[in-house]
Formats: sequence, structure tokens, C-alpha cells
Amino acid sequence: MTLPAGSATAASVEAQAAACAAEALEVLPAVMNALRSGMRNHLGEGLSVPQFRCLNFVEATAGASITEVAAFLGVSLATASAMVDRLVRAGYVLASTSAEDRRRSRLHISASGRSLLRRMRRGAQRELAAALGTRSAAELGALMDGFAVLRATFRVEQP
Repeated sequence: MTLPAGSATAASVEAQAAACAAEALEVLPAVMNALRSGMRNHLGEGLSVPQFRCLNFVEATAGASITEVAAFLGVSLATASAMVDRLVRAGYVLASTSAEDRRRSRLHISASGRSLLRRMRRGAQRELAAALGTRSAAELGALMDGFAVLRATFRVEQP
């Protein structure tokens, strides 16, 4: 989609932002489906998609509590607790007692969990790269420019 050309008046910027938002709502679900599919294809080792999401959250939020996991996943505390327990038993997550509150656990990803996430991400990245490999160099450059804008707008840290 091409945005309307012209001067950068407040109204035109607002219209361009609205057009970008509409396009994002239309395109990003398909991108997320491809990403989820790529991740599912590389789950392996008996990991479910919710467990994968949990493991990602624990990696990104070192020291998270089970309550925070439940809130992130949108599940009950009991469900999150059972999921974390399975990940701990599998050796992907380490749980320690909180120094502030002995009733709370603090969660950290283990080396095994980090290695599993790395393998899954590499596999999914290969699948996305294969799909994007059909596009021209100019299109891929424009896409990278768009990602830079999204990264800055939503304050996503560089890996």
C-alpha cells in the first residue's frame, strides 16, 4: 500500500498513521501465523505452544513469579504453576525461593531451556527466511526500514 504523498501536515501524518495501523491489523496476523507455524514445526521435545510462550517469558523476565507468568499467559495461577512445574522437571526452568517472600518462587531459564529456545528460533528463522527469499532486494530493504520504524516506535531492544 502506498501512503498519500504531500506535505507532512498534522492531518496527513494522522491519515498516514491511520493507514499504517489498518495495514498492520491486516498483515501482522498472517505474519504471526507464519511465525507460530515455524515455531510449532520446531517445538520438539514434547514442548507445547503455551510452554514455549512461558519459557520465552521466563527468559525475557528473569526472576519472574508464577503470578507474572499466569498474567502474561492469561491463565489461572494453578495452570501456570503446573506448567512451570513441568518446565522445571524437564530442566528448562530453574525455580528458587524469593528472598523477599519465601512463599514465592523466582523463575530463571536454565542453560538447557536457553539452548532449546535458540534451536527453535533458528528453525523458525530459516522458515521465515525461505518465505521472504522470494522477495526482491528492494522489497527486503523496504521491509528492514519498516522494522526499524517499528523497533523505534515500540521500543524493542536489539538482540
